[in-house]
Amino acid sequence: MTDRDILHTMKVLAKRYARANRLPHHQALDLIASKLGFSHWKAAQRAAKGGWQPSSEQLAEVKAFAREAVPVFQELPADGDSTTFTFAGDQPPEEGKIGPHVFWIQVSLGDVHMSGEGWHIQLGEAPSAEPFVEVTERRVKSNPIHDPEFVKDALKIARAKAKDVQAHISADWDRRSTMPDAEGRARHPINKDLSKQWFCLHCDEQSTSLAITSNMWHCPSCGASPINIFSTPFWLGDDAPRDRNAARDMTFTSRKKVESEADQDSNLEIEILDTTPTLELNEKKVELLLRMALLDDAANPGERLGALLADIGVDEDNDADMCLDEDLWPEGKDPEQALKVAELLGIELELTITTGTAPFHWPGLAHHTESTVDYVSALLAAYKEYSGQ
Repeated sequence: MTDRDILHTMKVLAKRYARANRLPHHQALDLIASKLGFSHWKAAQRAAKGGWQPSSEQLAEVKAFAREAVPVFQELPADGDSTTFTFAGDQPPEEGKIGPHVFWIQVSLGDVHMSGEGWHIQLGEAPSAEPFVEVTERRVKSNPIHDPEFVKDALKIARAKAKDVQAHISADWDRRSTMPDAEGRARHPINKDLSKQWFCLHCDEQSTSLAITSNMWHCPSCGASPINIFSTPFWLGDDAPRDRNAARDMTFTSRKKVESEADQDSNLEIEILDTTPTLELNEKKVELLLRMALLDDAANPGERLGALLADIGVDEDNDADMCLDEDLWPEGKDPEQALKVAELLGIELELTITTGTAPFHWPGLAHHTESTVDYVSALLAAYKEYSGQ
């Protein structure tokens, strides 16, 4: 494996682990790096560029770590030999091309995932599921995901794969779970109830057997999974509908939606989400960064109190004013770190002075100790002395 192969494989594992556990990508990268014996991801990057390669034991540990949360993952080809790991009955990734662009497509927990350099498409198990299209790496030049024709071709491939998945699932179901009988009844593939109409626990939508079976037992209205579909709306109590035939009329629109979903790609307006990390500054974030920098400037417990209690205001342009208590922050001491942070953020920082915000008597005590423990000890002793106890 080359250093690029190693880094890319680790990034793929980290990305999927992050998604599975809803963690920031950088945290997942650091977790992967820790399994390789590094304190953080940048250290692993530097080592790989310098010729380091993980041992077979380390690779096994990383794969085992990823396997706990990721049902399918793939090592990139090395010397023409690719290794695929498949878990939970999912299909291994397959490689293909759309024009000059390489992609990988795989099935995970019934969903189809299709990805390439800088992009990813996810298509849910239900036939009515709308595709989720995202930019995963903004730095990729000429990212094909911005080309409507490329997206159209990619969705055709993803739809075909999704139909294969649906066929495999249906093969394991009872006949009545895929096709209503002459009376319009269908059998739930999980709880085996037999009914003419079905109710969604998630959105209370009523559906006919034809509508629900055509959508792989996902709610035609909200897309909820089969475990949310029941033959009676027991959760509604007295509000449950009395006319059970009303469901047939109420789901006509949903049924039309399911029938036309497979042919909608050519007319579908795809929203492409950019999920690459972006720093979006707002009032809270600017205040947080300035207060952190002010704490860096603090040299003793008194100044730390001043930093924590400083009144920091941020306007709509993210320019800020910082009001410091003269009893807690030394007169004439500039908060150099806070000023540098403001400069890095490209904002103006105005400094003002106030008084009377100290939370305890004798604020000077906090300037003559080295730690919070020493300060609290001195503070308690002073209060005890003046209380006469």
